[in-house]
Amino acid sequence: MSTDYQRIAEAIRYLETHFREQPELDELAAHMNLSPFHLQRLFTRWAGISPKRFVQFLTAEHAKQLLDASHSVLDATYETGLSSPSRLHDLFIATEAVTPGEFKNKG
Repeated sequence: MSTDYQRIAEAIRYLETHFREQPELDELAAHMNLSPFHLQRLFTRWAGISPKRFVQFLTAEHAKQLLDASHSVLDATYETGLSSPSRLHDLFIATEAVTPGEFKNKG
C-alpha cells in the first residue's frame, strides 16, 4: 500500500506543478507509467476525488487568488491555463456557484 501512497503523492505533486497546462488523465498516466484506468481508480481511492476534479480545484484556487489581487477575468483565465473566459465561468459555476465576475466583486 505504501507504493500506492507514494504514487498518488507523486501524481499530486505533478498536478500542483503543471495545473496551468491543464493536463489530461492520459498525460498524467504516462508520466506515472500507469494506465489511465488504473491511475483514475487509484487516485480517486486515495485522494477522494478524480485527478480532473483535483486540477479543477487547483485552477479555481489560483484564479480566486488572481481575482482577489485585482486581475481581470481575462487575465485570470489565461494565467490559469484555460482557453477562454467561458471555461473560467463554467469552472466557477461548478466549484463556487458564482461567476468569476461575482466572485471578483464579492457578489
